[in-house]
Amino acid sequence: MTPHPIVSGAAAGATLLAAASAAAGPVQTDHVGLELVSETTALAPGRSATLGLRFVHEPHWHTYWINPGDSGLAAKLSWQLPAGFKAGEILWPAPQRFDVDGLFNFGYSGDVLLPVQLEVPSNAKRGSAVQLAVEARWLVCREECIPGKAMLTLDLPIAAEAVTDPRWHAGFAAARAAQPQRAAWTGAAHERGDRIEVALSGSDLPSDPALDAFVVQRQVVGYAPPQINRGASTLTVSFAKSEYFTSVPAALDLLLVAGVPPNIRAWSTTAPLVTDKAQP
Repeated sequence: MTPHPIVSGAAAGATLLAAASAAAGPVQTDHVGLELVSETTALAPGRSATLGLRFVHEPHWHTYWINPGDSGLAAKLSWQLPAGFKAGEILWPAPQRFDVDGLFNFGYSGDVLLPVQLEVPSNAKRGSAVQLAVEARWLVCREECIPGKAMLTLDLPIAAEAVTDPRWHAGFAAARAAQPQRAAWTGAAHERGDRIEVALSGSDLPSDPALDAFVVQRQVVGYAPPQINRGASTLTVSFAKSEYFTSVPAALDLLLVAGVPPNIRAWSTTAPLVTDKAQP
């Protein structure tokens, strides 16, 4: 795979487009099944609800995080909702790192839910039902990549109370556990020659030996695993600078990730990025 300016090149050899007509329930496409699901069996007027785009990947195939890494494309959602209903952005769970012939991709494998908050209007009529629809677009990859598209629908009643749907309890719990927790650490990022170094301080920095780190912004740092060094109450993460680096952003949005699915823990922090040309 080689990078491409639009789809980051992972689809260079793809000739198939996985597409499905509007459908309730699971849709099977090339190497991944999709379904629009709800954490609850009904929607309550004036309350928020949590929906999920469920991906079930075939073994060795993956889809992508908001920053896909060296190649790839994050899932995109276009909603068609009744009047007054509003869907938020994807609440991205912490990603995995995939090594594909020396290129590093960030994303998801196995059975994973991408949560989305849905705001239900207060005038939604109890006893009625609504249809929620979303057009999903994604890229699923192993060594070759296939772009996919599906229109998914979900019918839900409007009721006084929203009761948890036991079918999806474990999936939403795993997605919630993989949400990066905002950390209260202090720190800053520095441009050090051909590297970007983030120095963090705090009493509760993770001590997991298999710690990984990801940056939300693209084309700032390289996508190979960073060097991580620990002190008594400090942690330094050093990334190679991206070959596409052209300017210094105001700050880096950094994720630290420990564990492997389904037992991932993640933390997020923002580090102001300071240019320091005097450093070697």
